[in-house]
Amino acid sequence: MKTNGTSTNPVDSALQAKQERFMNLLRPFHKRLERFALTMTRNREDAKDVVGETVLLAYEHLEQLRNDDAFLGFLFTIASRVSQRRTFRRREETATEEQVEALFDNFTQPDVALDVQFLYEALEKLPLEQREAVIMAEITGLSHKEIQKVQGGTISGVKVRIFRAKRRLAQLLGVEKKSVIATSQN
Repeated sequence: MKTNGTSTNPVDSALQAKQERFMNLLRPFHKRLERFALTMTRNREDAKDVVGETVLLAYEHLEQLRNDDAFLGFLFTIASRVSQRRTFRRREETATEEQVEALFDNFTQPDVALDVQFLYEALEKLPLEQREAVIMAEITGLSHKEIQKVQGGTISGVKVRIFRAKRRLAQLLGVEKKSVIATSQN
């Protein structure tokens, strides 16, 4: 039954309230979620799939979220698990040159694209928790506290994972130790 163009059905009202709540929670984190998915999958189509599946699962399980302040951890925990499941299903060794090129727009300089390709290859060699932590911190822009909500453990543990990941990346990329130490102190 409709009155003046508005629904009076309580089920429709509850559904609309859930949708509005979800969109208000998702909106501030959607771009970060996309960056995380793209970095983890290294493929735009796969990243779109990860984001879509993550959003769907987060919406379906929204009732399990007791505190809206915990939404970021809730969302990225789901994204991490979705990404891991997809990785286990599709064990691709390394990205092809075309896949790496697809990550960048047409204005990317070739030397920059090559550096980024080396970085992605080095990221793949890190243990999963370290790789996720450094991606969340450096590419997605999450704070240590936000990463801790996603990965669990302590904030000190998150800092250690990020530090070890950066140190290992520096070794894999042949960067001098002096620049790594200077970067970690900033």
